[in-house]
Amino acid sequence: MLNIQLRNVTKEDWDYILKLRNSRYVQLQMYTKHKITKLEHYAYLKKQKRNKNFVNWIISLDFKNIGYIRVLDNDVSIMIEKKYHGRGMGTIALTFLEKEAKKFGIKKLVGRVMIDNEKSKKIFLNNEYKLKMYWYEKKL
Repeated sequence: MLNIQLRNVTKEDWDYILKLRNSRYVQLQMYTKHKITKLEHYAYLKKQKRNKNFVNWIISLDFKNIGYIRVLDNDVSIMIEKKYHGRGMGTIALTFLEKEAKKFGIKKLVGRVMIDNEKSKKIFLNNEYKLKMYWYEKKL
């Protein structure tokens, strides 16, 4: 049986999260594709620490960091190290996140997924999320 856990993010985790976020396979699945600087990342996390609509956790397997999961204004973001993809880690972490979110009084979660990100779609579908909207945009 897998020993997957969520633990609260500490400042000591910020570099791990940045490394994960800037890894090529995560970057390709993000809405903003550019590499995030340490200065940007730290400023973002400092700001979000004061945001009552932001909660985040490190995902661990056997007490080893394997990913990151957060909720910002009901929007869920999941980042898992590539070597753990396809093993159900994201699906399990999302289940745990849902339990934690209830403790914070969160009533609804939204998974915004890039159209070609089949792995993330599968995670949300496995957790019984329903497709509610398509989002179209055009750069001018």
